[in-house]
Amino acid sequence: MSESPKHTDPRERPYDPAGTRPRHDPKDIVPRARDIDPDAEARGESLWSTRPDDTPAPDATPAHDRPDGAVLTAATSAAPHLDRPPLDPLAIQDAAPPAGTPRAAGARMQIVLGALVTIAVAALAAAVLITVSGGEDAPSGPRWSAWMPDGDAGERIQEIATRVGRQYRGSDGSQLVVVTGGPLEVAGLPLTVALREPVAQGGDVEIEEGKGVLYRLCGLGDRCAIAVGKPSRERHLLLRREALELALYSFHYTDVDQVVVFMPPPKGKDPDEALFFKRSDLEPQIKRPLAESLTPSTPSVASVTRSTDAPFVQDLTLETLFKFSLTQGNSDQRAFLVLDPLLAKTP
Repeated sequence: MSESPKHTDPRERPYDPAGTRPRHDPKDIVPRARDIDPDAEARGESLWSTRPDDTPAPDATPAHDRPDGAVLTAATSAAPHLDRPPLDPLAIQDAAPPAGTPRAAGARMQIVLGALVTIAVAALAAAVLITVSGGEDAPSGPRWSAWMPDGDAGERIQEIATRVGRQYRGSDGSQLVVVTGGPLEVAGLPLTVALREPVAQGGDVEIEEGKGVLYRLCGLGDRCAIAVGKPSRERHLLLRREALELALYSFHYTDVDQVVVFMPPPKGKDPDEALFFKRSDLEPQIKRPLAESLTPSTPSVASVTRSTDAPFVQDLTLETLFKFSLTQGNSDQRAFLVLDPLLAKTP
């Protein structure tokens, strides 16, 4: 009969010699929250091992006092390192903070501020675009005309002269007159408009004050007469329509108060006809789109009387048609543009 094994220490005896029960309680293998040392990472140690394997936890129960008599050896105390992957410190730092923490609130504030800045930049860009594209001269609502001048006031006057002049053609299809525009002056002397009534209507003289522009229609013939074609009522009506269009563009796109247009003379005569327009007399036409006053398609000499705007042009321009003369004032710094009506105004 073999001799029974001797055990020097009762604690080294196996609790279950038959092997019917596990050696360790699974609960003892899982690390407890209090066993994690938050300063271990700074010391280069594992987050899961905070004490030497042979140092029991302060509140640990001695092995012989445990109900199952289990003993945690070095192998079992190292089990968390083998069975659970180590924590990644970067993953802990980059993890999204819980809602309600100061960091989460700061992130939300940054998002809101970013959205507000984006809206403000978009509004500023829209304001700048509106200012650049239109400015104070831009009409509200529909565009006043399909074409509009650019540049400063002086450049706009010449652009209007060139643009309108090229729209009017003679019987042979060539440009009817060359149009030039500039300040209301002759030979460098500013002109003051003096309207003289017929004697039958009182014979008074009215001085017109304000900023003005002077357009000259030149047919490139002798003394600016129209060199091609024959004079006619239809051609004269077409020229008056051109003068009216020059005035409407000038009033709408510049700040002038008066527009004077010198008409080309008949062959062999000096220029002596002018149309005089005041802003106050054309206020309704200045506010509504140009196409509502003049047809978008410029008529020809042959078709001008059949144009739908012919009655309007005829009535308005006959009242603004004058015989003109120039008189120098009693100083070298001023001259008078004297205008005498060609037709008596209808009461």
